[in-house]
Amino acid sequence: MKSINCPHGHGSMKIKNSLKETKFRGIDITLPVETYVCPECGFEAATIESTGAIQTALADAYRAKKGLLTGEEIKSMRKARGLSQQDLAKLMAIGIASIKRWETGLIQSKSMDRVLRSHFLEPICADVYNGNREFSIPRVKLVIGTIEKKLGRRILKKNDKLLFAAKYLWYADMSAFRTLGRSMTGSTYAALPYGPQLNNYRDLVDEILNADESFADALTAEEIKIIETIVKKFPREQMVYDAAHREKTWQKASNGALLSYLQARDLTEV
Repeated sequence: MKSINCPHGHGSMKIKNSLKETKFRGIDITLPVETYVCPECGFEAATIESTGAIQTALADAYRAKKGLLTGEEIKSMRKARGLSQQDLAKLMAIGIASIKRWETGLIQSKSMDRVLRSHFLEPICADVYNGNREFSIPRVKLVIGTIEKKLGRRILKKNDKLLFAAKYLWYADMSAFRTLGRSMTGSTYAALPYGPQLNNYRDLVDEILNADESFADALTAEEIKIIETIVKKFPREQMVYDAAHREKTWQKASNGALLSYLQARDLTEV
């Protein structure tokens, strides 16, 4: 820190390290601070640099007490994964500015903290084409079954081509990845003439119909909320079919190309 003078004309001020107690967002926090103090009159001041450091320390102390990753933890865990800030932003389908702010003091929400941890603490099971989750046919059936219950009718039938079910499933997976950092089913999707479709869907329909949902991980409250939002948005099958065809993600993809989960943030219909 640069030396500064007392504004009352007493000359150079001395650096003082002390512990300060304060309340931040309703939480009592004690943190070390470094300030300048005039030995003669006791006037205390901080530089712009030290004020910024105090704000960062305050935010990190709060995050530590609330069980959130601190800025330094986010940075170190990101680097341990070999990810740049841009890489992490793409994986989370958010702007790089958010990553930069979280690493330098801005407090992330609990939901975003869970997304960060999903990329740092859980094994990455594949790539951007399965939404950071191992593909599970029982979970596909569970998600489609939950959608059917919310709609009040069947959308998956024998010899079905998944024209409608796959669109609901695609939106559920993409929305989950965008919000939670992980798809619901681990499904891979391709851009086909009739819209986003489960990759190799012809081989999967019977397997999905015969799958045992009890082998699937239960849906979380956040996942159920996402499904409810999608069903409310598209109460009729034709609505979800038309919406999927309006998505630039599908329109710009070549026929048969896999659809990346990193494009989840580009969706406009949900």
